[in-house]
Amino acid sequence: MLEEYEYPEPSRKRVYVLLLFLVLLGGLAVVIAFRTTTGIKGVLAARDDPAATEPNQPVTEANEPVAEVNEPSAEPTVPGVEPAEPNDPNASRPLRPAHKHPAFTQRVAERARMVDWQIEGRGIKEPNVLTAMRVVPRHAFVPETEDRYAYADHPLPIGNNQTISQPYIVAFMTDALKLDPNSSVLEIGTGSGYQAAVCAEICREVYTIEIVQELAETARKRLKELGYPNVFVKAGDGFFGWPEHAPFDAIIGTAAAGRIPDPLVQQLKPGGRMILPYGPPAGFQYLVLMTKDQRGNLQKSAVMPVRFVPMTGEVQKPENESKE
Repeated sequence: MLEEYEYPEPSRKRVYVLLLFLVLLGGLAVVIAFRTTTGIKGVLAARDDPAATEPNQPVTEANEPVAEVNEPSAEPTVPGVEPAEPNDPNASRPLRPAHKHPAFTQRVAERARMVDWQIEGRGIKEPNVLTAMRVVPRHAFVPETEDRYAYADHPLPIGNNQTISQPYIVAFMTDALKLDPNSSVLEIGTGSGYQAAVCAEICREVYTIEIVQELAETARKRLKELGYPNVFVKAGDGFFGWPEHAPFDAIIGTAAAGRIPDPLVQQLKPGGRMILPYGPPAGFQYLVLMTKDQRGNLQKSAVMPVRFVPMTGEVQKPENESKE
């Protein structure tokens, strides 16, 4: 037979103490739960609310680029310190067109049609060339009297017996150079500056020479206003090139000559490409594409019949006279 034990009833005081302890424990649990929930909501709010992000941190929409294509670097300039020279190997990144001038937002649909019908429709498919032709505002490079024809399929007069080339020819010659973002280009015959601007959209830097002083000054001012820091204009005879910045990855000529200037051949890099119109002013002309191999030999091919204004200056002298 099991023994029975009698358990004494707990005293009333002990019951009160136990109840008080349970109440305090429950209150503490409520406080902890509230703080945890508030913290989580605060974190979620900070993620959803742009104003709650850390100071100086950029706020961007999903999949939105931080900067537009070809925008200058966000890296601040240091007051009193000049930017690196274009050929400075220590430069962190090349100068790029800014596209902040109002002309870039004008007549966009006309440029798009020009590219679709006149350029891409004729077989030019290189994306960089098509983009450059869509971006550069051709109407900013023609006289006011020719403004309504700015995107027409033909060359236009720009004064001083010079012209701005047909858009297709500009695109064709640019495409033939096979430019990349590191290319350095020499242009002979700045004219209005349009061809230089198209090349500058693709390559690192463009050095362009114009023999007509008035055109050189106008082009320099125009390119500066439009925001092309990687285009450098010089008034002079393009026959002699620009030896201070040679050699060049590519050379483009926009005036026809009866011979190929030897200084230009010398200033073309091994592996480089040169295109220019060849032929007499009153005779048959065609674009000549030249490539230089690693030994300095040129491979030449005629790629298209054309009609350009003549190149003037030293090139017009007899070849034996210009070498003296």
